[in-house]
Amino acid sequence: MNLALPAAIMAGLLIAIQSALIGAFGERITPFVASTWVHLGGLVVGVVVVAASPRLGFEFAAVRQAPWGLLAGVAGLLLVTGIAVAVSGLGLASTLAVVTGVQLLAGFLIEASGLMERTVALDPIRLGGAVLIVVGVYLVVSRGPGSG
Repeated sequence: MNLALPAAIMAGLLIAIQSALIGAFGERITPFVASTWVHLGGLVVGVVVVAASPRLGFEFAAVRQAPWGLLAGVAGLLLVTGIAVAVSGLGLASTLAVVTGVQLLAGFLIEASGLMERTVALDPIRLGGAVLIVVGVYLVVSRGPGSG
């Protein structure tokens, strides 16, 4: 069974939950500090899971071969900080709409450019879907808490 679609659905659900939590947390302490604490919590859980499952391994050699992969952690820290700031100003649904729309457009650019070693051509159907999502983002944000 291909787990890609269930994994994507789970990731979407977790992004919504994480965004709600970090939005509330970021209102109590500064968003960057909240994001740092969130990532520290994830690091602790990750280390415990890897330590409890030795066959997972940390694979230091892989990190030495592709140290740029660690930039994803920096991007995650900045992403969570941005969400903490945005949720308080836009609301959760509007924030997630904007984040989703921008993710899609950036994904198209990354795929079409071949930056990640795999090129996926843009076609009219995919572009039409993107236009619908961008229109949807506009409609959600224009009626959200940050609109008035």
